[in-house]
Parts: sequence; structure tokens; C-alpha cells
Amino acid sequence: MDSSLPLRGMDILVTREAKNAEGMADTIRKYGGIPHIVPLISFRPHKDEMESTYLEKLKSYEWIFFTSKNGVHFFFEKLKKHRLTVIGSETKFAAVGEKTCKALNSYGIQADFVPKFYSAADFSEEFLEKVKETGPILLSKGNLAKDTIAVRLRETGITIDEWITYETFFPKNHEKKLIGLLENRALAAITFTSPSTVKSFMKIVRENLLVHTLDGLITACIGPVTKEAADQNGLAVQVIPEKYTVEEMIEGLAGYFALKKKREE
Repeated sequence: MDSSLPLRGMDILVTREAKNAEGMADTIRKYGGIPHIVPLISFRPHKDEMESTYLEKLKSYEWIFFTSKNGVHFFFEKLKKHRLTVIGSETKFAAVGEKTCKALNSYGIQADFVPKFYSAADFSEEFLEKVKETGPILLSKGNLAKDTIAVRLRETGITIDEWITYETFFPKNHEKKLIGLLENRALAAITFTSPSTVKSFMKIVRENLLVHTLDGLITACIGPVTKEAADQNGLAVQVIPEKYTVEEMIEGLAGYFALKKKREE
């Protein structure tokens, strides 16, 4: 698909966190698109009221779960702060997705379990199918993450603690740029990598009376949870990849425009 450059000259909105946005922008450029990075989400450490308890119990967990690379990085930041380590322990590790596995690898840890599919529901079912019995589990998560995994595992009698290691917030300094892009009708498509980016986007759109500027814009979401947030906010989603990665989402967006162009010829 790279030879036809199906996104040639198209302005694509990138709403993900700044430090991860450039890689996504490069993928857009690969298909000829023009990325506009407007981070609508950022992350910082969170002090969970149960943090000291989880740290004291650290060696008692049979498994530690990570569903995002942020969950990995903020977890190990906290361990470093308290001069603790899980390297060399008998604890096993589970990770959702390639990026989360790579984040674990950067700390010298190989995931013992990685689901075939990247949703929380799929993770839970695949884990229960593979691991019939287990001791306590610790899950590192963000403050906005759903409790899908914990609820499903607790139904089977498994003990799981949910440690909120980081929190999501909206960096207000990018709002003006987004308003300008929408007012000028500069965009061909918008991309969302999390429900939080959808909510921040729509908050700005509604507060500035810009709903009418969304007419004709193509929307791409990285997975079903993000699509659900888009649906709830009245956005029609045209692109959602089978594999929930940024690369697959942009490839899907490129495929959408390639097919659209072919139909118009």
C-alpha cells in the first residue's frame, strides 16, 4: 500500500500523548499524510491510598498484570523510589500487547503470559483458560481504567489487587491549536487511541460550539473500548483495526481512503 500513498496531502489529527505521538506521526507520513500532533492526554504518577500495603505485599503476589506500557513504567518508577525490585523473584508477569511487552523487556523482564487479543475481556478469558489456579495477583493500572479484568477474575475466587500507579490528565496548552484546526476545516481525519482522548476532544468541541466542524471528518479508533467512547459522544467511527495497535489503525485509515478513492474513480 505504500506505493500509492493513499493519505497523500491529507491532514490527520494525532491526539495521543506527546512523547508517543511522533512515532504515530511517522506512520502517517509513510502513507503520505500530514500529521497534526495535538496531545489531548498526558500522564503523571498517582499516590494510591493503598500503595504502602501493595508494596509490603509485593513478594506475596504470584502474578503481576500490566495492561499498558504506562502501567509498566509507573510501576517500576515507584519500586525504584522505594528501593524495591521484582527482578529475580518467583513472581510471574502478564502483559497485554506488544508495546507493553517491550516496556517490560526494558526492565529486564520477559512476560510469562501474553493474550492473543488485546482487550481486557479477552485477556481475562485467555488467562483463566491457561491458569486454572493461582495465588494473589497485582494489577498496575491508571485511574481511568475499567475494572473488567478484576471483576472477571474475582468471579472465579481469585484474589486480585488493583494498584492505581498513574493518572490521566488533559494538558490545556494544546486546546488553542485544536480549535484552530477545526475552525479552519483543515482536517481530513481524526484518530483516537483511548477513551480519554475522545472525551477531551469532545469537551473542547462542545465548549467552543464546534460540533458542526466535524461533518465529513473520518474517525479512526484504536479498539472497541475507544470506539464505545466515540459512539457515546455521537461520533461515527469508520475505522477500527482487528489488531489494536497504532500501526494497524493507520494502515486501516489508509485502506479506507484508498477504497474511497477507488469507488470515486
